[in-house]
Amino acid sequence: MIFLLNDVTRIILSIVIVIVCVFLFIGTYLLNKRTKAPEGCKDPSSECEGCAMIGCSKHPQQNKEKEINKNND
Repeated sequence: MIFLLNDVTRIILSIVIVIVCVFLFIGTYLLNKRTKAPEGCKDPSSECEGCAMIGCSKHPQQNKEKEINKNND
């Protein structure tokens, strides 16, 4: 079926597919952001004492760097 389409139709179809994918991504991101955490769910950042993964955003060293940057502004 796709072999019967001309070049312009293929380009338009490709653009439509990309736009639908972008809207699906944005929609699911917003729905996930608005979803509340279930009852009994603990905040993992409050329990994190740090590990060997310094690049982790939950690492206490990262929090100290953020506070320093806020104070400098």
